[in-house]
Amino acid sequence: LSSPPGDFLYGSGGGTSRRYAEPDYQRGVVPDALAFAWNHHGGRVVPDVAMVGDPNTGMLIGQTQQFSDGTYYDQYRIGGTSLSSPLMAGVMAVAQQARGTRIGFANPLIYSLGSGIRDIVAPADSVAVVRADYVNGENATDGILYSVRRMEVTFTLHTVAGYDDVTGLGTPNGTFIAAIAAK
Repeated sequence: LSSPPGDFLYGSGGGTSRRYAEPDYQRGVVPDALAFAWNHHGGRVVPDVAMVGDPNTGMLIGQTQQFSDGTYYDQYRIGGTSLSSPLMAGVMAVAQQARGTRIGFANPLIYSLGSGIRDIVAPADSVAVVRADYVNGENATDGILYSVRRMEVTFTLHTVAGYDDVTGLGTPNGTFIAAIAAK
């Protein structure tokens, strides 16, 4: 594998398993070009869904920790799977509560919804994000510094309409919980 040009900070993606067979719930949804990428039997393709994971726009986390020289409160921004997994777990917990019954293994249900998922299609090849950082690196006492991070790279993974191996089916939208509750 070759590295992308320039400094590479973050990324996302998925792919086709060489080991695990394509599950029934993915058949007819995941394009054959992905499912049969490695063998003629079809493989499990990931991801199933996408959630926010960009550490630039991630979630601000605060914690109090006790050390030998005192107790301190600190904040930091978190992203990646450490953000997206608990967010999806929370969405699924609310969906299960709205449904009134246990969901169990959710993948077959999610693939059968037909609504409640926003398909993600990539923006142009040049994207940017505004980042806010503490001037002193610790808190907002000395102000906040805003900067624009432009990411001008040639993407090697592409999203397409429908299922893709970068964002899966897409991301749960405002009707996701109602769609699960109705099934």
